Amino acid sequence: METIFDLLAALLFVATAGLFALRFRHEDPPIMPYLLIALTCAVGNWLGNMGGGIAAVALLIAGSFLTLHLASEPYREKTDEPHKF
Repeated sequence: METIFDLLAALLFVATAGLFALRFRHEDPPIMPYLLIALTCAVGNWLGNMGGGIAAVALLIAGSFLTLHLASEPYREKTDEPHKF
């Protein structure tokens, strides 16, 4: 890890992966928000390393808020209906 953006993106990705693993143990979460955060980490890291610091920080903050939103959602009720995407 050479820059602060590497560290921030890696920490956000680890937090998101851990949250997905925790949610996956208890329910079948939709994968798209977690993939969006992973993509945000990659793009934010790339922008930060290429000199776009303000945009990188903005993306990583947005990804952090999305992670917090996903963490604060209550677990779904168990139903017999198939999961809709």
